Amino acid sequence: MSWGLEVLALGEDADERTIKRAYAQRLRVTRPDDDPAAFQRLHEAYQAALAWVQQRPVPVEAASAASAHVASGPEPALEPAPAAAPAPADRAFADAPPPPPQTVDVAASGHGILARALQLEPGPLRDWLAQQPELWSLYSKPAIGEVVLAQLCNHVPPLSMGISEVLVETFGWNDLHSGIDPYALHAHRLQMHRSWVVQPRNHGRLAELLRQNGLPSTVTGARDHLSWLSRPWKAWQALLTSLPPMRGRDLNRTLDVLCIDDATDAPAPLRAQQVDFWLRIGQRDRMSVVRGLQGLLRGIASGLVLSALILGYGVLKSSEPDAWPMQRFAELALWALLALTVLGALAPPLHTLLRWQSCDEPATPRGRYPRLLLIPLLAVMAVVLIHVMDLRMAGTALAGSALVLALVRFWKRSRLEVHFNGWLLLAALPLLKLTVMMVVVAELALVATLVLWLWDGWRNVRGQWA
Repeated sequence: MSWGLEVLALGEDADERTIKRAYAQRLRVTRPDDDPAAFQRLHEAYQAALAWVQQRPVPVEAASAASAHVASGPEPALEPAPAAAPAPADRAFADAPPPPPQTVDVAASGHGILARALQLEPGPLRDWLAQQPELWSLYSKPAIGEVVLAQLCNHVPPLSMGISEVLVETFGWNDLHSGIDPYALHAHRLQMHRSWVVQPRNHGRLAELLRQNGLPSTVTGARDHLSWLSRPWKAWQALLTSLPPMRGRDLNRTLDVLCIDDATDAPAPLRAQQVDFWLRIGQRDRMSVVRGLQGLLRGIASGLVLSALILGYGVLKSSEPDAWPMQRFAELALWALLALTVLGALAPPLHTLLRWQSCDEPATPRGRYPRLLLIPLLAVMAVVLIHVMDLRMAGTALAGSALVLALVRFWKRSRLEVHFNGWLLLAALPLLKLTVMMVVVAELALVATLVLWLWDGWRNVRGQWA
């Protein structure tokens, strides 16, 4: 009788089905995570029992009745075999040496596990891994885990967070004795998950990831984002796609969630040129050619829409007796187109200038003084235009620009919050009158500009002293 049958508490008449049933019952109380040595001993006993059953000779009692009729003459008496000495109880595991570890193709097993990981969900994958015999051995399991981990370190293939969690639990990569940095492992798993969600079949998972990071997103929106980031590069197509006001912001938020701040970090199927274009569109504190072209096209598109509305209104009014001639409507439409085109072209640099002035002071004097002295320099230039060169209109426009710049700088850097209420509405009329006076009298605008600039500078110096 095999020592494996004794470990499983089975008799000599046990078949393979009985052995497997007994082994499954023992696995419920002998887990590899709780007692690896006992689990290894149980598995070896299971293999020994199966090997003994497969090599067991057919007993004489199992001969068929037909064989008895064919035999002629009386059967020879069978002499009893000498009784074997009973094995002592303490030799239940020592009467036969444990079988040597089976040869396992470690590389093939690792690649097979990764192939399954790409096909299954976390729950079915966990069940499938628990049924693989090569992972029951304490000899082959760590080697297979090294193969799988080496493939994952090369991002081949990218896996979701749930699938990688199953692999971490299976191979014990989070154990203290594993020698693996848990923080580096988690960061790598997160990067793999972000590479996984940009695959074409995972639009829903990308939308879920965006919502987890506080961004409202739908499956359709996620699909559109991936489509714009992964299609072949065409400059004019990309510029036309970026014209809607919030699209550049939304694309850059998606790239932030995916931790992509450089085109070279873009995983497939994202294209580096598309990623670089949208990153430059989102750099509001830096002027670039693509932002300038975007502003110009936005101005032209807005001007064309407004011109079409003006001309359409002129056509509707042309039937009235006292209506304007169509020539005046055409001139008005042309001026509207030119005005919005210029405004669109100036919007990106002005926005960049406002953001540059609103930032905190840099540590190096090289970048600090140009930002600090721009507003008083504009005020001095306005005074020169008004009182020296007698160009009051140009000086007034420059004084108003300096006032707007100083107001935005003070507002952003002081981080004020305004809560609208009834008292604020009462102050709206005096503030409106004061604004009109500053527009008419440039000197008032210059005084307000210098007051705001000095106030902001005093707050900055006091904050540094504190």
